[in-house]
Amino acid sequence: MATWLETCAKQLTRLEKASVLSDKLITLSNKTGVDMSPEMVQKLEHEHARLNRQLERLRANRFEVAVIGLEKAGKSALLNAWLGQEILPSARERCTFTSTEIWSAQTEQDQLVAIEYYSREEIAKLQEQRQKALAGALLSDKEKKEIQEDFNDTEKNLNQIYEFTKKGSFKQPFLDIGEISELLQSAIFKNRAQALAIKRIQLKTVRLRSDRDIIFHDVPGFNSGILMHAEQAVDRLQNCDAIIYAKEMKQPSITGPEKEMLLVADAEDPSLRVSDKVFVVLTQADAMDDQIDFRDTFAKHKAFWANVPERRLLPVCARSHLVEFGIPSEDTLRRSKSADDKNKIKKLAITDGVKELKDAVNFYIDNERTGVLQKRCDSLVNATRQLATEILGKLEPIYGTIAENERQEDDLLGKEFNQWWGREWQRIKKDFDVWYSESIQGRTEADALGAEHAELAALRSAYDQKIEALLSNLITAQPDELKRIYTAGGTLSMPDAREGNYKIREELFREIQKKFETELTDQLAQALQALIDGIVRKIQELLWETEEVRRTLLHSHLDEGIEQARIRHGFQVLFLRFGRVAVEAFIAKPLQARDRLLSERAAEIKTLEAFYQGGDKSKQEGGLTHYLRYGLWAAINKTVPAGRGRNAAKAIADAVLTEATIPAKEIEKATEPQNFEEVVEEINGDLAALQDYLKNSVFYAAGFITYCNQELERIRNRFKEMEDNERQWIGIIRTAVKYERNPLIPYNIAHTRRDFQIRRELALELKEVRDSYSHVF
Repeated sequence: MATWLETCAKQLTRLEKASVLSDKLITLSNKTGVDMSPEMVQKLEHEHARLNRQLERLRANRFEVAVIGLEKAGKSALLNAWLGQEILPSARERCTFTSTEIWSAQTEQDQLVAIEYYSREEIAKLQEQRQKALAGALLSDKEKKEIQEDFNDTEKNLNQIYEFTKKGSFKQPFLDIGEISELLQSAIFKNRAQALAIKRIQLKTVRLRSDRDIIFHDVPGFNSGILMHAEQAVDRLQNCDAIIYAKEMKQPSITGPEKEMLLVADAEDPSLRVSDKVFVVLTQADAMDDQIDFRDTFAKHKAFWANVPERRLLPVCARSHLVEFGIPSEDTLRRSKSADDKNKIKKLAITDGVKELKDAVNFYIDNERTGVLQKRCDSLVNATRQLATEILGKLEPIYGTIAENERQEDDLLGKEFNQWWGREWQRIKKDFDVWYSESIQGRTEADALGAEHAELAALRSAYDQKIEALLSNLITAQPDELKRIYTAGGTLSMPDAREGNYKIREELFREIQKKFETELTDQLAQALQALIDGIVRKIQELLWETEEVRRTLLHSHLDEGIEQARIRHGFQVLFLRFGRVAVEAFIAKPLQARDRLLSERAAEIKTLEAFYQGGDKSKQEGGLTHYLRYGLWAAINKTVPAGRGRNAAKAIADAVLTEATIPAKEIEKATEPQNFEEVVEEINGDLAALQDYLKNSVFYAAGFITYCNQELERIRNRFKEMEDNERQWIGIIRTAVKYERNPLIPYNIAHTRRDFQIRRELALELKEVRDSYSHVF
């Protein structure tokens, strides 16, 4: 078997030749786009970028590992355990700077820590981004609170932050990693101004393998809610050789953000599966209750990652390893003593797993990555060969020969064209604004009933249809399934009615939650995407159906799949904030067991009441609270201002503070079900009430229309800015006119043939491409 260095040298030579050919193909595509389909050009650009990224990795001769996972999955703790000392920031401090990198050092004398600071301009841009994030609707209350703290602290410490920005960067060599512990603790935890000024931390240490150039990238969590984090995560996943995926052991299921994260990792290497390069590290393994719990949970993980070798599926107890073998922080030491981690590991009959992880990574480096590199490079070279064959077959019949008698053409697109386009652009903008105002733009109080235009009303209709479909097709709510759950472990006799009620609701609650988390947001995202497509179609119509419009407007800077995932995530965050509360209120507990829920969820229930816009007045102004407490829809003796839109928050607060209910002894409460039929009747009533509130309250409380308007406004502004600020549309129309791509453009061209010099140049370049093709393959 060839060594790693031999394989690198061989593949580097192959890819450099393929890169030369790919560069020539890109040049040709820029000049002859009229003769190549948009799909072919897009594929060429995608493969060109992949080829160059792999070349950069080979030239640097580095092994880069992306450490990924959701927020608080234990990524930093895992790296601290690897290093044997707790010096990297925890999840909260992680938000105060952009990235952490750990590099292998060849000798102790090469060890150093480097801190890079933001510039003044970058600090100002960060503050602007924080304000935009706070004004948006995608983040949770907790995330907004953390961002608000960062914003306030930055304003408060701005002068001190600027002192650090003047330094630009800071480096300090060390011989023992303990020497820099106090430095990092001070920079990250103790000096708030310095923490806010930090852009990147780079640590070079021999505690990674010193005989290899290895880099660990601590990638921000995909679910952090911050666009900057998502962009960094995508970049790291596209440029890594292997992935350490930190996954909480007690959470064997995969969430939406985790699926998106793995899809990004999988898309970069079509010839490789994620399982070929991933290490699944099951963090916080000592959180399992006992050996049976550990084995059952591990089996679930193993079943999901069936294609991952068992040596790369590793339970790890990072905190326990630090306490036993490393240098933990005082906080970690205190928590570990109280939790008795060492005895817990013994009780579970496992090790802390850190040594096994290091051994698995070293085995991968020494044995497996050579084969992975070979597969990846074969895929890149084959893709370039296939594209070159298709492009040559398309262009050579057109430009392979040059007509000697063909005349040169004068410049067709000078001052006259610019003046024409200036007039047309002003007309196009005016027509677009009129259309947008009439067809798309919502009125004030956009989340109120009837406030949206017909196009946005389609979103409401899609939402209602999906709610009805999901709730009408519940497996648990089918008669036979209800009876099976009710009678499990007993009979249909009266003494079992309460237990049966609880059991049915437990399974029903679980099924509804799962459906809402996985199925509902796709329908909403599709409805919004249809509205976006409508805007794009209008723009394309205004620009005379020019083919490049859609690709340029939507996907010039972001992959379409990532953009759609972002929209789905936005809807999911908005819906779950109130949808989860509604499901819990109506379904989780029977009528007789809702007192605690009414106390703990009082504010959320008042919110649902305040936003209710159905026709039944008994379900407004306290009706929901009354129903949840007594099982009946009836008005109670209290006044809740019917706040809508901007007044909703005040209405909710007043309702919570001034509630004055009729004494319980004076209100008749629905009787507890005594048999199966009565249990089913109560549950069906709750399901009907849930559907009503999901459609007539949660939709408005979640602010879906406002979110849609923000997304649509973003497309609208981008369309204008691409010409007013970037002059992109004139370039596209000019190219279409010059090469006669679009006869619908109302600009008269006196000449009908392509420029002779261009044809001659293309013919020569085609010959160079053919020569390069023969040399490479």
